[in-house]
Amino acid sequence: KAEELFAVMEKNMDGFFRTRHSIRDYSPIPVPKDSILKAIELALAGTPSVCNRQPARVHVFSSPQEKADLLRLQNGNAGFGSSASHILMVTTSLEAFLDPDERNQCWISGGMFAQSLVYALHAMRVATCVLNWDTEPCTDRDMHRLAAIPDTEVIVMLIAIGHYPPEVRTTRSQRKDVQEIVAFH
Repeated sequence: KAEELFAVMEKNMDGFFRTRHSIRDYSPIPVPKDSILKAIELALAGTPSVCNRQPARVHVFSSPQEKADLLRLQNGNAGFGSSASHILMVTTSLEAFLDPDERNQCWISGGMFAQSLVYALHAMRVATCVLNWDTEPCTDRDMHRLAAIPDTEVIVMLIAIGHYPPEVRTTRSQRKDVQEIVAFH
């Protein structure tokens, strides 16, 4: 029954969303592979995709050298990226799309999957920080080569993950009032 399905979520839905922050401090304890796989499984189960094509892919990097090399190409992790347990790279497979009318779908599907993955990790008490992938084409080619990402996949974003330290600092970002962003027609 629908009421049973949502009973647990309704008890603390507000708290769940309001406690998700970009975390830039991590404990030195690595996130277990099984936890990462479970979060990816949950994101896959909970993310819609066009015609159920499921184009999302996740590449997981854990060695200090791999992480350093990847983060050197990403422009927004100074001072904290190296302490992440893993770097997740969310990509989408272009092979899932059929014609030029779907040219933006890789970003839509990939972004939706990445958000689901961030929330799945949050539900599992794994700290995350989304790292943008706004680069020049030559940097994108360098990342594909460095990370051995097939040319048939588009890099959507990177996500730094790790366990929370005993105390954590978060930003106090002011959010817009809902009335500023909603237009009922």
